Amino acid sequence: MIIVNTPHNPTGTVLEYEDMVQLKKLVRDTDIVILSDEVYEHILFDGRKHESVLKHPELAERSFVIYSFGKTYHNTGWKMGYAIAPAELTKEFRRVHQFVVFSCNTPYQHAFADVMDDKDMYLSLPQFYQEKRDFFCKLLRDTPFTFTPAEGSYFQLVNYANITDEPDKDYAIRLTKDIGVASVPISVFYHEGLDMKQLRFCFAKNNETLERAVERLVKLKVTA
Repeated sequence: MIIVNTPHNPTGTVLEYEDMVQLKKLVRDTDIVILSDEVYEHILFDGRKHESVLKHPELAERSFVIYSFGKTYHNTGWKMGYAIAPAELTKEFRRVHQFVVFSCNTPYQHAFADVMDDKDMYLSLPQFYQEKRDFFCKLLRDTPFTFTPAEGSYFQLVNYANITDEPDKDYAIRLTKDIGVASVPISVFYHEGLDMKQLRFCFAKNNETLERAVERLVKLKVTA
């Protein structure tokens, strides 16, 4: 199996058409199955378009594609989503699903069914989150962090290598305890714990919350 994720968490990068062309070359004439996580499909910036594996029949015929109502409709805590796959793959997936989840929360299903009538909600997501990203990145320029603005998702990576040489887990814990700003150290996404001195911040917050967080981050002392 090959797992892809676009827009990507935690990096905020977005796969493009040529990436899918290369993926087709990799799996052609093989039995490789693709798991494509596309839960941030509507959260893209600077005019980018979502490049789903479902746009490519050669990939769609061997792919499980994962989507999220929670990400799209601002209710991530409800943990409600869906998967699209060919019939023969779905048959096998349902065998597992029966014993892992069994069923979904009925009130949540009714709630999402109601909110899906508002087409403007998901169509406005790119602009909504780009304004958040731009606002947050503008604030971050006054901090010692270095960064490249995210292409998609609602996460922004920052590099702190010019601030301290602390391990990212230790630094993230210290920021939380000392100044009350929480982040995720990127090493936790790696099996071998690769530490690249990067933290992930979520900018899906009220602007006032982002301002208060950066007011504290601006005061960070450089010790490297």
